[in-house]
Amino acid sequence: MIGFSKIVSALIAAAFLFPQPASAEPPPPCLTVRGGQTIQATVLQTRPAPEELLARLVYAETQSTGFAEDERVHQAIAWGVMNRARLGDASLAMRNRYGHGLSGVIFRKGQFNPAVSARSPFSRDFLCPRQEASWRSALQAARIALEGRDNPFIQTDWERRHQLALVVNFYYPHSPQAREPVAPWEHSRELSFIGEIAVGGSLLPAERIRLYRLATPPRLSNP
Repeated sequence: MIGFSKIVSALIAAAFLFPQPASAEPPPPCLTVRGGQTIQATVLQTRPAPEELLARLVYAETQSTGFAEDERVHQAIAWGVMNRARLGDASLAMRNRYGHGLSGVIFRKGQFNPAVSARSPFSRDFLCPRQEASWRSALQAARIALEGRDNPFIQTDWERRHQLALVVNFYYPHSPQAREPVAPWEHSRELSFIGEIAVGGSLLPAERIRLYRLATPPRLSNP
């Protein structure tokens, strides 16, 4: 019979040979807007790393979709935000439209309500992400999108040639804030609905998040 000490030694050795995933990183500290400050000022004064800032937004936006457990939704939102930021780096028109850099995109007025409006029911999720599993998923999605490799939205010839994705708008049909099953811009000439798309290894249903590509590529500053 194998002794207890040998079993323990074997388990320890196995842990080194086949390490388990690192313990989950806890959600960041909760923040409180004080003294007439904006959400933007409250968050940026903590000097968050880019991955935390993007993960906060992904977490809050995903809570609003009604599918906070779906990692594909986290990833789609993270990529969409970074698509805007990268287009802004390459095009003055896109920078003026969506904001400059990650922070400029996230806090752009009229875009992501959880980050700009204290009246948004999901601003508290942006300031204080509590659900650990959803936070882990948001953080992982943020890291993948910030790294920028294998962008699932790069599909057209223009996108492949410039390595920039034109998928910049998304709509959440099951959000409590959604007034219609499709976005108000569904039939806009500026945007094209792209239907289901593979994200994270499987198809993301359009009923969970509707994604839209710019119909006309922007003029690049440095083509």
